Order: sequence, then structure tokens, then C-alpha cells
Amino acid sequence: MVEFKKIVSLALLFSCLFGGFARADFFDKFKMQHYSWGDKLGRGVVNIVSSPVEIARQIQVTSSEQSLLAGWTIGLLGGLGQGFLRFGAGVIDLFTFPFNFPASDKGPLIHPEYVWEKPGPKYS
Repeated sequence: MVEFKKIVSLALLFSCLFGGFARADFFDKFKMQHYSWGDKLGRGVVNIVSSPVEIARQIQVTSSEQSLLAGWTIGLLGGLGQGFLRFGAGVIDLFTFPFNFPASDKGPLIHPEYVWEKPGPKYS
């Protein structure tokens, strides 16, 4: 009986962590008007993990638009600020995913929703 409880607990944990990614319309989020709790949880985790990418991205964008010195000064500071905001939005999403906070549609707190959706150079 104890083993069955462990299996059920692990299955519930797995579905909570990866529920937003298992949906067929995962890449079609921009057309959705209503996000589920799984979407909000997944977005929170991804934004926490990807928040340091904001620093490198802003350094690169500022360096290519202005100069290398500007990239490593202004870009670094801007990236730290944007990374902090993305991290904070991810933490809020992570802790409030079962609730309708701040909006009833569980939409993103920061735009663009993910760091790779920002305008600028694309990596492929």
C-alpha cells in the first residue's frame, strides 16, 4: 500500500511539473485567451531558469547596436534589471499558479512571455 502511494504521488508531481508542456497547443499559446494552471506553472519555472539569459542577451544586443563598451556597461546593467524582473515574474507565477492572481486568465506578468520571444538576434 505504501508503494502505491509513492507511485501516485510521483505521478501527480510529474503531471504538475510538466502538465503545460504535454498539451498539443503548447506552441499555440499566443492564440489562447485563457491559460491553465499548468501553463502558469510551466511559465514560472522556465522564466526562473532562463532569467540569466537576459543578461547575456542584453549585452549582445547593446554591443551590436552601440559599441562593445556600451554593451558591457549599459547592456550589463540593463540585462541584470531585466533578468531580475523575469526571475521575479517566474517566482510569482510559481507560487500563485493554482490561484487566479493577478488576473482571472492566468496570463503572463511580463511581456514577452519568454526570453526567446524578444526582438533581436535569433539563434538557430
